[in-house]
Amino acid sequence: MKKYVLTLICCGVLLSGCASQSERWQENIMQEDIVIDGISGDYELLFVTDAHAVIPLDTQEQTDAAEETEQIQNYAQERYKGFLGEDGTSSAEQFSRVVDYANEEEVDGVLLGGDIIDSPSRENLDFLSKELSELEMPYLYTLGNHDWTFPWEYMSESGKQKYLPALSPYMEGDTSFHTLDFGEFVVAAVDNSSGQVNPEVLDDYSELLDTGKPVIVLAHVPFLTQSVLSKATQVWNSGVVIGGGNFGGIYPNEASEEFVEMTTAEDSPVVAVLAGHVHFYDKDVIEGEKDVLQIVGNAGFRGSVLRLRILGRS
Repeated sequence: MKKYVLTLICCGVLLSGCASQSERWQENIMQEDIVIDGISGDYELLFVTDAHAVIPLDTQEQTDAAEETEQIQNYAQERYKGFLGEDGTSSAEQFSRVVDYANEEEVDGVLLGGDIIDSPSRENLDFLSKELSELEMPYLYTLGNHDWTFPWEYMSESGKQKYLPALSPYMEGDTSFHTLDFGEFVVAAVDNSSGQVNPEVLDDYSELLDTGKPVIVLAHVPFLTQSVLSKATQVWNSGVVIGGGNFGGIYPNEASEEFVEMTTAEDSPVVAVLAGHVHFYDKDVIEGEKDVLQIVGNAGFRGSVLRLRILGRS
């Protein structure tokens, strides 16, 4: 069985002033160490989720943006106000700071846990394209429910047809499943943005697990743990996690059940699951034949980022 060791280093509030981006972020970084038996290298990854970047339009821009409907423009104005950081920083600026920090620190990879943009408006997609193009290292991006939906066509087939193609280029052409291979281990992006695991994931996921290489799963919606279900029920008045339907969570469908069984099988090479969606930090294990660590990231629009150190042990 693969083993992991995790250590919480620090958590604080984003600093302001004339310091470098690195110094301003340092007090707001949570750090976790994951030790994987059998790998020899050390790796630094950044994990950010639920940035909810919103680019509203001013009056002149609205006049010029004929392709955006008034409904989309009004929605952006409304949502913008709901995703300001404690220091008044907009959600888009918070995400830009993540990009700057990643480049300054020269991390090995950036993991994007979904809801990086708050809706697939033209302005948000343009912002996303610009920011991701500025990253100087590989990134892996899994879908969140807000990345590709609007509330008036939530999870609709028409929404899939219109908006998933716009996000596909940032996901290696496959929004359901893609990977970032570090040689000694793999991070796998799994689409469960609908509140269930996308069935298209399962064949590719099974093939990856059969290689035996250590795997870290990147998803958006957390899977059932006692801790995250309890917290989510208090915060959201709903479980909003996959599993534990009898206790307020989402009843898993067949694909979701199979995914969890594969992940927690006795011989599974999965060492950890990363998720977001609930806008709070949590760490617990997904129970199965083998317990698998799940780390849930706090909301990026608050300036929260998780720095993962992947360490080897022979």
